[in-house]
Amino acid sequence: MAGTNQDTVTVALGEVELPEGILVILDPGLGRFWRHDAAPASPRKKDSEQWDLRLVGRDAVAAGKAYDREFDARFLFDQARPSSEHFDAFARERGYDARTEVVTPRIPHTERARLALEHGSGLGVVKYNNLWAVAVGGLPSGRALSVRGVPMPPGEFAGRWRSIDIVVDAKVEPVRSESVEGVMVDHGQLLFAGLGPLGHFRMWEPEDGLADYVFWGKDAPALAKSLGAGEVADGVFGWKDLPMESVGEKATPLQERIEEENLAVGVDYRPHCNLEKLNALLRESPEDAATLVLAGAKVLGCGNRWGDGVFKVSRHFDAAGNVVLVRMELGTEERQRLMRRVQLRAKGAIVSRVIAGGAQPVRFAERLAPLDERDSGWAFSSGTEPDAAQNDPRTFTVVRLSQLVSRFPALDAILDAPVGARYRLEGERFIED
Repeated sequence: MAGTNQDTVTVALGEVELPEGILVILDPGLGRFWRHDAAPASPRKKDSEQWDLRLVGRDAVAAGKAYDREFDARFLFDQARPSSEHFDAFARERGYDARTEVVTPRIPHTERARLALEHGSGLGVVKYNNLWAVAVGGLPSGRALSVRGVPMPPGEFAGRWRSIDIVVDAKVEPVRSESVEGVMVDHGQLLFAGLGPLGHFRMWEPEDGLADYVFWGKDAPALAKSLGAGEVADGVFGWKDLPMESVGEKATPLQERIEEENLAVGVDYRPHCNLEKLNALLRESPEDAATLVLAGAKVLGCGNRWGDGVFKVSRHFDAAGNVVLVRMELGTEERQRLMRRVQLRAKGAIVSRVIAGGAQPVRFAERLAPLDERDSGWAFSSGTEPDAAQNDPRTFTVVRLSQLVSRFPALDAILDAPVGARYRLEGERFIED
């Protein structure tokens, strides 16, 4: 179990204040899906198309755990009507005395957080519009808690966070921990907020009715000159403080020019909402961390430095059972393995042209020593290449490994093989040759 280890070098990222002693961690870029104490309607679907279901009957919780769709096994949130019939059939087949009933009105996200804390004894996964956040209870409410980044050691993942820690008591070494999976991240960012203050976080809802519309890229300076746009930052052009109703007047002709002329230009719509205020602060922060004040309480946002995925949160206790640390687990062994695979898939592989052109499948694979950082080391052939062509460079080409895995999914199982490994296709899988 990871402890606080007072010898570990950490980086101060800011503070978070929890008026109710409850911390919620989610991706701020998904903030528009958090409905707090309002009806939990999805921005993407009509509320009438979704239901919250409670599991009832003598075996309700046991059946919910066996069904394994929710952290809180007593409910099924954000469901379409057929899900009720599916669970009821599952329970009958397994011999459970359990069924579903529709909850009316639907359960708000704040109440779901409290239910998750109850079900998880102070640590739980909160479902909001089919996304996941994590709630942590039993934390101090009368003082700010320090948020600190713990860097990865020198090496291939230097510069990333091993974890982000919310420190409750830095003087005490924890003796045990518990964890849950996890916080769903889709924009590479994290927000640490009290449950109450989170209800004041607004995405795409400008506080002043204004927005910025900006663009950048190789063709941006010339485009800005022709459209009369100013330079709002170094290499960034556009318009600031536009009334919301005027954004389209600038955005539409700009987008049309980009598409018609195939310009190398990126664009960004930045309404003056909490999310864009946070992003503006993050762009200025060397640690990619920034503090907002919502409902009089500090909340902290930061980049997670690992990208998207589902991340673990752990709670650490002292010998007396008090929470002394909450840890956002980022650079785990599993995350490192996944990142290596992502990086590997982006590299090139040597492949015969009959495979690249679609005439033949991959039948033989060999892991060679990579030539450089862009080379995966993998070489693939079909077995139909003439012997005389093996030494002819025109026989082969380089293809991105991810493209080959997309065409031949069986390759995915062997990608981690060491240099020197050789495989052949047998049936629908590759075996060592």
